[in-house]
Amino acid sequence: MNNNSIYTAGVDIGGTNLRCGIFGAGGKPVSDGRILMPEAPDVGFIINNIKKFLDDNKKYNVKTVGIGIAGQIEAVSGSIIFSPNLNWRDVPLKKRLEEELGLNIFVANDLNAITYGEWKYGAGKGFKNLICIFVGTGIGSGIIINGGLYTGCFNSAGEIGHTRIVSGGRKCTCGNYGCLEAYAGGHGIASIAIERAYANRSGFQDVINESGGVIETITAKSIAKAYKRGSKEAIRLIEETAGYLSDGITSAVNLLNPCAVILGGGVLDGIPELFDIVKTETFKRSLKASSSNLKILKSVLGEDAGIIGAAALALSVYE
Repeated sequence: MNNNSIYTAGVDIGGTNLRCGIFGAGGKPVSDGRILMPEAPDVGFIINNIKKFLDDNKKYNVKTVGIGIAGQIEAVSGSIIFSPNLNWRDVPLKKRLEEELGLNIFVANDLNAITYGEWKYGAGKGFKNLICIFVGTGIGSGIIINGGLYTGCFNSAGEIGHTRIVSGGRKCTCGNYGCLEAYAGGHGIASIAIERAYANRSGFQDVINESGGVIETITAKSIAKAYKRGSKEAIRLIEETAGYLSDGITSAVNLLNPCAVILGGGVLDGIPELFDIVKTETFKRSLKASSSNLKILKSVLGEDAGIIGAAALALSVYE
């Protein structure tokens, strides 16, 4: 091994797992690790586990670390303004990590990291303009414009999940009403199903059964299982979800006129049929001028997209 080789670490701070990876030239992975997150992790937990991962991989000459985390990030300081998954507010993450690790740290919104990874090494490779949309518990997106990541004036571009699709509609976790995320994110889908199950238990019995017989524990995963078993109510709910997603994506396509839209995330992975429905409906609903040459693609980096993109972003800043 060439000890002078430059290696970059990528970290994805998720609500369930803390994932770490080390990458060499061309984004080649050389080591990775996963740590289960406690219910309410503090910054010390994150720092200690990143430090341990790097110590366990000292043979790789890591100089920079990229961090991807859900939430709003202050661009210059790398501080977490608010991370809903962890309920962190005003956390100086970059400063704390640089003090503890003695390395260059770059902190990015997790969807910006995922988007950069898919653009650099995945489904978006070769496109100068694209939108990457991931549908998980919530819905987030990242934007590439003219061959570079677009983050907006205050580093918060890409919040497609919080575009309003229903005036005066369901309350979203952000506090507003009618957001796309409240209808088509995993949490939103589950909330709608729970309400309908209370109103029509017999119609939702298949969904309830997949949730261990308890209405309150219905999740997007249990809805997906019932959908695959042919549950009429689950099918109706998924078709509605596809319509909402298509509306949100159509608005983004008409606004930005990208060359490609990349779709991924746990909800789409759990219900593969959703991709084809959304793709068809988006082409139907979009302006012809905006969609005539549009490519709608599945993400290809999977759960590694976050750490790959975070590492690549850090390298682009500090190389």
